[in-house]
Amino acid sequence: VSQGETTLLFTIYYNHRYLAFVTMRGITALFAGAALLCNFASASVIHGKPEKEPIEDLPQFTSDLVHLLPSNNDVPILTTCNGVLNSTTGGIAYKAFEPISVNERCVWTIRGGRAGGFSLNVLNTGSANSQDTNLIATCLQHGRGATHISLNQTGLVNGVSACNLIIITLASGSDVSNATGFVLEYSVTRASTISPTSEDYIVTSENPGVIRYPNSAVYYNNNELTTFVILPVSRSTTNVIYLKGTLESSSCYDNLSVYRFNAASTSSSKYEYVGRICGNSASDLIANQDLILITFDSDVSNTGTGFQLALAASSSSECSA
Repeated sequence: VSQGETTLLFTIYYNHRYLAFVTMRGITALFAGAALLCNFASASVIHGKPEKEPIEDLPQFTSDLVHLLPSNNDVPILTTCNGVLNSTTGGIAYKAFEPISVNERCVWTIRGGRAGGFSLNVLNTGSANSQDTNLIATCLQHGRGATHISLNQTGLVNGVSACNLIIITLASGSDVSNATGFVLEYSVTRASTISPTSEDYIVTSENPGVIRYPNSAVYYNNNELTTFVILPVSRSTTNVIYLKGTLESSSCYDNLSVYRFNAASTSSSKYEYVGRICGNSASDLIANQDLILITFDSDVSNTGTGFQLALAASSSSECSA
């Protein structure tokens, strides 16, 4: 969609109502209709109920959106906010002795190649100085979901010996007190059979964009474990529209698992499991005012053409009218 162009972007049949939105000026119009966002956000269920109608006309417009690519780093140690570590040994040293900022959100994915287990050691952490700051390790196991571990002290971390990936999340609130960053190191302790085509995305919804998965092949592969982290935009709701290509039949052998980060949660992990998107769901919307984590698992047989994730942010005030 070109800048300044007035376009009839899409029509959606949802809950037996047609909703048409005329958009103005640029691709940010993808999510300009506040009524669409609020209706979807309040009604959407990740389990693909039979009465749920698909978003029929949107795919033809996603070709005009910015295509978001997987993240990758060639260094074994990261010192900046956000990144992916592929080395079998390495670490993260983020603001080790510096104060962290208010409302920071940083995410690092530790893949370590094709790992089947890790050793993780926290050498320094200043997040314990503030109750409003969280440092979390998320252990992902192929076919088994996620386990979230609070990193509130130094030393070796239990519960990562069978992880295929580890996602590290640093999240601060409005009161950081004397909180500082952290230093940790990791090593891969054993290999696995995870597909080498698995990828990791760390993206933002600040500008509307689309992830086509798989990015460069017609079909995804067996034994994949791919991650999508969508970073929040300040004072906005992050909206992710899922559009299915094909997943393995109508079963849930190949599926997406969805987690929302909730800083107000009483759980120390702050991540809340929402549910799975399976082959019987043609479309869905995931909305959150904070981080969104989505993982994609494929099993040992039969593959498909994958899916698209269209991303954009909307003002939270649009849903309060």
